[in-house]
Amino acid sequence: MPDHSLNPQRQMVPLNPDHRAPQLGLALAMLLLALSPVSTKIGGALWLFMVMGGLFVWWRTRGESTSEDHREARQVAWVWLGFCVAGALLKLVGVLYWDDPVGTRHFEIRLTLAAWATWLLLRQMPSGFIVFGRLRLALLLAAALALGVSIAHAYFNVETPSNRINWAGGLVMLAFAQIALLGQSVRPRDVAVTILTLFLLLLSVLLTGARGAYLAIPWLLLSALWALLLVGQRPVIQRLRLTLRFAVPLLVLTVVTVMLVPKVVNVPAQRLQMALEEVQATLVAGDTSNYVNSPVFVRIRFWQRSWEEIQHSPWLGHGRERRMAMIQQWADEAGSDEMRRHTHVHNEYLNGWLDHGLIGLASTLCFMVGLFATAAQAGRINPQAGIGLLGIGVLHVLMSMTDTNTGTNNYGVMMSLSMAIMLLSLERHQEPRPAS
Repeated sequence: MPDHSLNPQRQMVPLNPDHRAPQLGLALAMLLLALSPVSTKIGGALWLFMVMGGLFVWWRTRGESTSEDHREARQVAWVWLGFCVAGALLKLVGVLYWDDPVGTRHFEIRLTLAAWATWLLLRQMPSGFIVFGRLRLALLLAAALALGVSIAHAYFNVETPSNRINWAGGLVMLAFAQIALLGQSVRPRDVAVTILTLFLLLLSVLLTGARGAYLAIPWLLLSALWALLLVGQRPVIQRLRLTLRFAVPLLVLTVVTVMLVPKVVNVPAQRLQMALEEVQATLVAGDTSNYVNSPVFVRIRFWQRSWEEIQHSPWLGHGRERRMAMIQQWADEAGSDEMRRHTHVHNEYLNGWLDHGLIGLASTLCFMVGLFATAAQAGRINPQAGIGLLGIGVLHVLMSMTDTNTGTNNYGVMMSLSMAIMLLSLERHQEPRPAS
């Protein structure tokens, strides 16, 4: 760790590791991170704490030179910030044109402010400030609490803190953040913590029955194996051993869990079977009368009618209020109570296009392209972090096909926090002894 006592200017930096306050702030942030799956308000509090921390650091250091630590990470964070600003400005154009409420755009606001705060923190954060072992344990505790919430939901019908689809998506984001931390250490203990975290989060997602989040599970498992295979410059045989060290315990845990908690299999199987029956009835047999309130029918009808309306105004869209009125009209035509209770069309791309035309679609795509561009640049510095960031991008693209998650607080908060974890942990630190 650099000796900041030799530099009088650095004595006043708020993130000086020699001061107690920054360490207490970091401990509080990790505690809030661990508790975030329990309540969206706790996750929101951590988001606000991070943004205020970035603002505080900027104010205290506005006249000082930037730290030389994390130079490459700052460049990656700047790329992500640029895409967030571009996406938010595009959305703002559509919002102002149609006089939509600005406060409803939680996603764009949260991601942009969090990206800005992350970049500001990287400008002054000294190397070694974050203790990655503690960060891993915070994610492990978050996974354990998430499993408790999911068990309560599956067995006792207790509602998840947010809509179960975007809540489960947020858990997958935390899993990708844990994978990214493999770039800092692959000691047996750290690999074991990673295995357990991913396993608990996977169980949590499966128990929710959130089919939209199921789309990302295969990519999550492949990403974990990929991250382990790319560790360091080890010989192939050592990489295979490390991968087996990951895969074999996971397989054993899976078998034991299925025997003890059968709903881990039963819930996903039932949900997927229901989806298959609904698809066969509505698309193959054309039996829409008995399935007007089924999730598959609702989504298909929304997508069909949205596309029809987009043709009438592809450039400027129809605005938020008109979209909500059209949904009620479509619900009356179909006689669907399920459609009537929705305010979006269950597709991020169509929702943005329907609201604000091509500008709205461009805003939606801007954040997705930003995730992939950030992952590509981060992968040159830290392959595991690049894999984690890529996972967030894949998750966002897939979940946007069947739902509109950006209208919720939780989804934007969890993406902001996951991105911050990976960007703040981007640059590697040498370990005293690599695992074999």
